[in-house]
Amino acid sequence: MKEIEDKIKHYPYLRYEENLLYINKQSSLDIAEKIATPFFLYLPERFEHNYKQLKSALSKHFTKSHISYAIKANYLGRVLQQVKSLNMNVEAMSLFELLLAEKAGFNYNQIVFNGPAKTVQELELTMTNGIQYLNIESMNELQTIENIAKAKEMKQEITIRIHPLLSEETEKKLLIKKNSKLGIDYERATKLYKYAKNSPHLEPNGVHVHVGTNLISHSFYKELLVFMNNYIKELGNKHGIEIEHLNLGGGLASKSTLDSNAFDLNRYAEQIATSIENIDNMTVILEPGRYLVEDSFVAIAKVLRTKSSWGRKWAFIDVGANSLIPMRYSHYIAIPGQNKGKGPYCRIGGPLCLPVDVISNESVSYKIDEGDQIAILNCGAYTLSMSEQFGYPRPAVYELDKVGGVRIIKKADNVEDMVKEAFSFETDS
Repeated sequence: MKEIEDKIKHYPYLRYEENLLYINKQSSLDIAEKIATPFFLYLPERFEHNYKQLKSALSKHFTKSHISYAIKANYLGRVLQQVKSLNMNVEAMSLFELLLAEKAGFNYNQIVFNGPAKTVQELELTMTNGIQYLNIESMNELQTIENIAKAKEMKQEITIRIHPLLSEETEKKLLIKKNSKLGIDYERATKLYKYAKNSPHLEPNGVHVHVGTNLISHSFYKELLVFMNNYIKELGNKHGIEIEHLNLGGGLASKSTLDSNAFDLNRYAEQIATSIENIDNMTVILEPGRYLVEDSFVAIAKVLRTKSSWGRKWAFIDVGANSLIPMRYSHYIAIPGQNKGKGPYCRIGGPLCLPVDVISNESVSYKIDEGDQIAILNCGAYTLSMSEQFGYPRPAVYELDKVGGVRIIKKADNVEDMVKEAFSFETDS
């Protein structure tokens, strides 16, 4: 069916052969014969491909750049292990993520540390261990860092996360708007830069901006980079603050989404290089999460039940919104493990007693029967890291290599253990 072929044309690791779905070199039905559904499949070659595409684009235009994987997108140890093997850096937002980075073998000078409410414990840990990319968001935080640095008789490099001045039309489309909890308005940020410059214990040398996710527009970056260039020039010319680190945050959509929207990574890198004056004296930092990991995972599920109601057919699968988080920018794609031809239009939902437990807002027109297999694409970002035990155990995760080998990298939750945990309090004697 053309509908199915159109859905997978930007996923080079997927194909249909004799109407069976193949992921790399394995039939998804064959994989599920050995593994109980539901489960996630991690495709490390796709992750590496996504990274190399972005790194190659940057390398054509910059002498110094860092790609810092956003741990919050998916913090499985196997993913972090691969991030390390590719010589990437990481971005963290909590003690938990800092410790994950440590466990994966990252030094603190390879970590970008973000967050609007960092604790003193987190700041002391990172500063003691030589954090280089410390992104701050308030005067109180800046003064806390200054006090810690003074007590340690050191000078701490800092970057300030700003919210830029963009057109009203652009601002309305952003996930992180000017009244958001994240970042600080650019005018107030200038006061923080001036304060830091006058402190013997602070060294302001970076600027950070992150205002959205699932970004696919070159025109957006054109507008953002014009502002950033003017702001950096003002810091230097008026206040004598030289920016050495330009951190443009994350926000890029997945590789397959960028491809389907004709977003060119080489053009993106060129936009940065040609828009920012004196870029050769800066390190360009990106914090991608969704771009790298979203289409590096596929979920495999089974149809438990079908029904028709009010003129609509439904198919309910054995994985739901407790794992496939229904966020505003999620765009899961459901395709059949076996293409049985055209059928009545059908919506696909999970097993939870929640109206939001809908896998895709689009109806599909391929034939679906109870017991069929469904594969869910674009499920690697903000799913496993935000999943919860809501009524059902969280699925296991397996790695599928390029020749079809499968190994487990995270066990499924155990229902009996879930029950024990619910009754873990001490009972009255």
